[in-house]
Amino acid sequence: MKLEPNTWFDEVVKTYHIIAPHIHHTQVVTCPDLNEELGGRYIFKPESLQITGSFKVRGALSAIARLSKDELKRGVIAYSSGNHAQGVAHAAKVFNTPATVVMPTDAPARKIANARELGAEVIFYNRRTESREEMSAEIAKKRNLVLINPYDALETIYGQGTAAYEVIHDVNNPKLDNAIICAGGGGLTAGSCISIKHINPQCNVFTAEPEEWNDHQQSFEKNTRVAVDVNRGGLCDGIMTSTPGEIPFAINQHFGVKGLSTSDEMVCNAMSFAFNRLNLKLEPSGAIALACLLDNKEKFKNSRTLIMLSGGNVDEKTFADCLSKATQ
Repeated sequence: MKLEPNTWFDEVVKTYHIIAPHIHHTQVVTCPDLNEELGGRYIFKPESLQITGSFKVRGALSAIARLSKDELKRGVIAYSSGNHAQGVAHAAKVFNTPATVVMPTDAPARKIANARELGAEVIFYNRRTESREEMSAEIAKKRNLVLINPYDALETIYGQGTAAYEVIHDVNNPKLDNAIICAGGGGLTAGSCISIKHINPQCNVFTAEPEEWNDHQQSFEKNTRVAVDVNRGGLCDGIMTSTPGEIPFAINQHFGVKGLSTSDEMVCNAMSFAFNRLNLKLEPSGAIALACLLDNKEKFKNSRTLIMLSGGNVDEKTFADCLSKATQ
């Protein structure tokens, strides 16, 4: 894949001005106790407070805003475990185009209900026996719809990069030593790199994943895209992709991203930490970057570190169960 890094940041800025009227500018938060404990400054970007409850709406708006009048008339389709589906449903409403979303049968009920409430048609697939990509491509061809990729497209990545773009304009000192970003397909990490590295070329960027399917971490270590088995399921349903996206992986490699992973126990601890000390309600996938920070405190001592809290769409039972399992 041919990379054109010189254009990336300008595209993120352009995208931000297009989508800003349709999103929340989520304000960063800090935890004084954690700053004192680790001797640094830890900046949290709560995309759990975003419209539709996650960062995904940024990429959906970016992609749909770039469609032609004819494409908008035809309608859009997306596949998603839930957050991208809601983002596409919202973006489709903003730009007055019909939306169809392909979601797994075991997607959280809240995410399914939200997508429907936003006006999307929901079609289900079995994530263990069916390919969501193939099903979506078949439906798109049959109905003449435009596919809105959740991460493996530059127009989506530019939108995801607006979250970090806000951060570097909101903090008094935008100099960052590290950034920890949740990774499913890798689009948020790629977009974040574009924004952060523009003014912080020495910043260390890390993907955050569950240790049972850390395809990004393995891929960075082996210098090639690695596939993992996600059929066994897990707590972090929102980032359950089997392999990094081709375009995000190329961008993340370009910027020298490294991988972190952690246990479901640490995810529960992170959800408890966010709720009790930051007053934020996170879904498991939205807490994975914080979990990696808490699991690697020595690594991030005495640093300025950004942690993306990527989503908050969690049903009450799952949230209560996770908090009851927290050990710290």
